Amino acid sequence: MSFRTAFLPSLRSNLAGPSRQVIRGRSQFGSKGFSTASHAHGGRGHDHAHAEYIPKQRTGPGAFRRWATRFALALAFPAVYVAGAAFPPQLVLFIFPRYAPPPPHKDSPRGKSHMSDMEQCIHELDIVEEMRKKVGEGKWYETRPYQNYDPNKVHNSLTAGSLRGPGMLAIAPVLFAKTDESEAIAVIHLGRALCGHDGIIHGGLLATVFDETLARNALLNLPSNIGVTANLNINYRSPCMADQFVIVKTKLDTVKGRKSVVTGYMETTSGERIADATGIFIEPKWAQFLASSGVTEAMGTRKIPDPSKSPILLDDQTEHII
Repeated sequence: MSFRTAFLPSLRSNLAGPSRQVIRGRSQFGSKGFSTASHAHGGRGHDHAHAEYIPKQRTGPGAFRRWATRFALALAFPAVYVAGAAFPPQLVLFIFPRYAPPPPHKDSPRGKSHMSDMEQCIHELDIVEEMRKKVGEGKWYETRPYQNYDPNKVHNSLTAGSLRGPGMLAIAPVLFAKTDESEAIAVIHLGRALCGHDGIIHGGLLATVFDETLARNALLNLPSNIGVTANLNINYRSPCMADQFVIVKTKLDTVKGRKSVVTGYMETTSGERIADATGIFIEPKWAQFLASSGVTEAMGTRKIPDPSKSPILLDDQTEHII
């Protein structure tokens, strides 16, 4: 048997088989997005199958979903812009603080209206309502420091005079203190005109607030209730945004002779810590010369009833006024 008769027929069958399968497979694409066509090669026309891709049009739920997404985005961007303008995050306020007009004079109609609004707001705070319940229990009392300052001296006072008015310290603080003067809680409004960086309360003003609140707790525990600041140490924890109520809590640490130490911290009404401080206060040897300054009375002390107008029980449990 020769090579031609033995191997050539099988070789031809192997080469021809896959070619026919490929052509047969291509002809099947005509029903799935492909078409077959006849054309001429080398000037002779012949018919055989060629695959031609025909893209499908997207319709149905896919198109609806795309348009719904676009519509939602078109509504989302204006909504986010409006919400950000109405309630901007703190970082935005740092970079782009809101414009604030100059504060009105305290005696003008607008100034009086502003202070009246602040007075109403401070009484509606949760901390004020909560502390007034404790006042009813007898262990705390409420007072308003610097509210009734001597009118002949008020113009020489920083916190009761120069800084009092709309946009600054618009109203007198509301202060709650323990009857033994060991602790105190002050609620204070800080206006927009007290800023260092625009929109952020000046750190020096916060130091003034600490000096006033810590000193009150310290001085009322000194023998003569008169003292001066020997040392004031403050740790600033976070920026204090303007035009908000802050809460200052103070506590007496030690009293030794003419020296008292008081600690305290400042926080927002939501509980965010702004700063904490420690103050050392000394009763000077020349304290008697400061007795007429009126500072002790202006700090807001506990009102002790006049014995001459207080009822007492005498013989046979009979109530008399003496």
